[in-house]
Amino acid sequence: MLKPLLIDVLEKYKELDGRDRAFIGALAEGVTERLMTLDWIMDQVSSRKSTDMKPVIRMILRMGTYQIVFMDHVPDRAAVNEAVKLACKKHMDGLKGFVNGVLRGVIRLRDKGISYPDCETECSVPAWIAEIFRDTYGEEKARKMMRAGISESPLYLRADQNRTDAGVLQEILKDEGITTGRISTGADNRDLPYSLVVKEGRLVPKESEAFIKGLYSIQDISSQEAVYELWDSFLVNIKHNSKVDINAYDICSAPGGKACFLTEFLNGSPDICRGGSFRMNAFDISEAKLEKLRENIVRTGLTGIETAVRDASLYDPSLKETADIIIADLPCSGLGVMGRKVDIKYRVRPDDIAGLCELQRRMLDNAADYLKKQGILLFSVCTVTREETADQAEYLQNKGLHKIKERQLLQGIDPGDGFYYSVWKKS
Repeated sequence: MLKPLLIDVLEKYKELDGRDRAFIGALAEGVTERLMTLDWIMDQVSSRKSTDMKPVIRMILRMGTYQIVFMDHVPDRAAVNEAVKLACKKHMDGLKGFVNGVLRGVIRLRDKGISYPDCETECSVPAWIAEIFRDTYGEEKARKMMRAGISESPLYLRADQNRTDAGVLQEILKDEGITTGRISTGADNRDLPYSLVVKEGRLVPKESEAFIKGLYSIQDISSQEAVYELWDSFLVNIKHNSKVDINAYDICSAPGGKACFLTEFLNGSPDICRGGSFRMNAFDISEAKLEKLRENIVRTGLTGIETAVRDASLYDPSLKETADIIIADLPCSGLGVMGRKVDIKYRVRPDDIAGLCELQRRMLDNAADYLKKQGILLFSVCTVTREETADQAEYLQNKGLHKIKERQLLQGIDPGDGFYYSVWKKS
């Protein structure tokens, strides 16, 4: 994945000026995000197709083209000269004229006005993904979904309800130079009282004192909404006149946003248990995946969360009918988060969908078996394919679970990421 790799690389060059680091990050993410678009633009002005170019030259031209077409603050001359210098540095002096000529052609094409043949070329979306969007949601929605992948994604925050509230957090962040807005975007336009969206300012969590103190977490609004709905369904289901011991599982937990949010609800509602206990068991497939969750537990000071390495696709008979609540945010194609994970559209393949669906069903089989009678299950995925969403809901229904709530959010149409969730009760 690009972002972790980019962070690791930039960490090795801490001596670089902050503006240089920001420029490198923006260029790397931008070129990756627009890869197919850049190749198409180059092909319009080059005597040699991008597929026939030497890989190093092709990448140098992609970087130059991106700066010329999409980075207004970079002078054309600087973009061309730096590309030529880079070709020479890579011992390809004989191709510096070619690099110069292609980029000069890109400048002329940009000034004339670029007319793309279709939305997928303009938005750098593989044809098979564009076809899924169109076949499932129609042309108009498909265009909006594709354009969302090249638009800046809003940053959503979640106030820690046990330490502050959204209004107070807004004032604290204002002192840090960050302007935020309140959100009311849930199903049926329900109020989301702990949720904020960044309106102005550059928020860097590791530089935010409020974040370091655990006053808020970063979590997309679609993911937050799913936990709000899970919590509401659980409250309706609980017996209020007796002691309650609550045992919850998050079977694919990392980085742990949903587990932490649900734990905040339960830690902030001691009357719910009426003297009983609460435990959130957060599982994932490796220690490396759980490390981020553990960092968040320490940062927020949450209690009641235990972590353990566990493969959700492997059945554990000792967990049979032991859970009151299960969060199953499962591995998926990720086609709802292409705007945040700019390389995912190139990594996932059409044939991957069937394998992911099979994996999800093994995990859902296990989750349904781990759930107690009357227990509540949240199933969610950050994608928009019918096979990974509605078809899986039908699968759960055929297993005898009762659907309480279901919603498909679409990037570019609904606030936040493309995301599916459904809440279920076991009879």
